[in-house]
Amino acid sequence: MSVLSQNEKAKVHDASVRILTEVGVKVDSSTVLKMLGKAGAKILEDKQIARITEDMVSDAIKSAPRSVKICSRGGMDHIIPSEGTQLVSPDGQPPALIDVETGKRRPSTLEDAIKMAILADALPEVDFVWPPIVATDMPSDRSSYYEFLATIAYTSKHVQHGAGSEKEARFQIEVASAILGSEEGLRRRPIFSDVITPISPLRYDGGEAEAMVALAKAGVPVVQLSMGIASAVTPVTISGTLAVANAENLCGLTITQVTNAGSPSIYSSFSGVADLRTGVFVCGTPEGILMDVAATEMAKHYRLPSCAGGPATAARSIGAEGGYQSAMTAMASVLVGADMMVGLGGLDRDGVFSPEKLIMDCEAWRWIERLRMGIEIDDARLAVDAVKRQGPGGTFLSDPHTLQFMRKELMIPQVTGFHVPGEPDRSRDEMREYSRKKVREILSSHKPPLLEKATALRVQEVAKRWGILLEDGAHIFAHA
Repeated sequence: MSVLSQNEKAKVHDASVRILTEVGVKVDSSTVLKMLGKAGAKILEDKQIARITEDMVSDAIKSAPRSVKICSRGGMDHIIPSEGTQLVSPDGQPPALIDVETGKRRPSTLEDAIKMAILADALPEVDFVWPPIVATDMPSDRSSYYEFLATIAYTSKHVQHGAGSEKEARFQIEVASAILGSEEGLRRRPIFSDVITPISPLRYDGGEAEAMVALAKAGVPVVQLSMGIASAVTPVTISGTLAVANAENLCGLTITQVTNAGSPSIYSSFSGVADLRTGVFVCGTPEGILMDVAATEMAKHYRLPSCAGGPATAARSIGAEGGYQSAMTAMASVLVGADMMVGLGGLDRDGVFSPEKLIMDCEAWRWIERLRMGIEIDDARLAVDAVKRQGPGGTFLSDPHTLQFMRKELMIPQVTGFHVPGEPDRSRDEMREYSRKKVREILSSHKPPLLEKATALRVQEVAKRWGILLEDGAHIFAHA
């Protein structure tokens, strides 16, 4: 899938460079502004604006690595981009959860963070884990510390998170280094990455800007997540929003490369539109899909790894709207070739997480993966010998060829296709029932690979030093 020509990509790039050189980016950090000024940016100190030169952008693109390692404490490591590698994650950090037992929306908790990490760990379709909820029962200024610690302790997969300050970035670096044995070990095998999100249009919170510098110094992959909202914080046109999102990505890339040339950076956009009747952001729209597809094409234009939205929806509950929007957004990101995608389990404009929808989205992802595999043509699969055996009017159910290839060729559904014979009970949602049952089964039976005792003690020492403990002083995770 492609929506931009080479000439159009060049025009977007030129417009973004003009935005950076003529308008600039507001950075609420004197430290980062000073660093950019030394690198050649024109600094308007009274306005905290950095006007980044075209040469700085060109140098950043040249020094950024063309591939990035996405590692995990469990040893399942990836390099992106790689042929056939497209990684997907749950949605990231909404403050609410659809309760599996009651079916009602409620504020999410630290216990939910642990359970959702275990659920994500068990699902083979999930490649990396962005903590899918906020621990609203923890102190608000440190809740994301708890989410990070709980997730990295209860899944062995790569963890993606965010850091709102240099201190939080240092906490994450220390935890991951304690797991791997040293900061150099983390640099070699980054088991977490962080999302840094500018405040569109063209502004960086001081804490996030300083976190990005700390992460770049440590060699932790930084996802430059632009979230344009057409007609609200970015221009109403798709190309205008794309120009701003691209400028923000190039600015973030420049900050990481000025900090530490060669540090890993991932191009990203989860953009959308505002409902002009209400002003509310909506996702899963055709325009949002086009924005993110085009942004992924810009990442390829710069030969940078990319992260895009996956199954996104504005639907507030599980149903047809959420189904078709999630399918369209996920398929578009796959077809354009995004290296990483997020969004499994999200509802209501990423404002609430549904464990049941996570199961359903994983089922849909398996369908997409089967489509991506395509058709393998060889003598064995062409099955001429099997056709000879069965002949006209034959049946292949008992043929040895079927037994040989059925699991290789056919995607066996997990939560769809298990319909009881006879007239359906139209008052029931069978797929939701199956999904709810699977959530319960996983949470009652799956045992995630916990940290070994010696490693856990090192991590607990870091948590104690930073005060990330339960109210009674206990640690928030167990060890093997």
